[in-house]
Amino acid sequence: MIAQILIADDNPDILGLLSEYLSAQKHRIVTVTDGFQLAEKAREHRPHLIITDIQMPGAYGSSAYQVLQKDEYTKHIPIIFMSAHSLAKVGKLLPNDPKTRFMHKPVDLS
Repeated sequence: MIAQILIADDNPDILGLLSEYLSAQKHRIVTVTDGFQLAEKAREHRPHLIITDIQMPGAYGSSAYQVLQKDEYTKHIPIIFMSAHSLAKVGKLLPNDPKTRFMHKPVDLS
């Protein structure tokens, strides 16, 4: 295993694509489909990286980020936020944190 990565997305196609690609790169993958599960599984598995959709049912990825930051075990985990919307449109939802990044959907795996 190179890294343990938690992927959160309500779109099964994107979840499957990222999981398959990253598993092929020898990463261990944990997947969830909403923001509530994201915070729970992050605490349970303590991944090296979280990749999350911004807009999901239950709780947005950006809301789950707030929960993660309050937890001693998860506040250090780097996060890549994803959205089909432009950064200009969703930028106000994203934290100003050096350990976060933004990736536009559709994801370019190259």
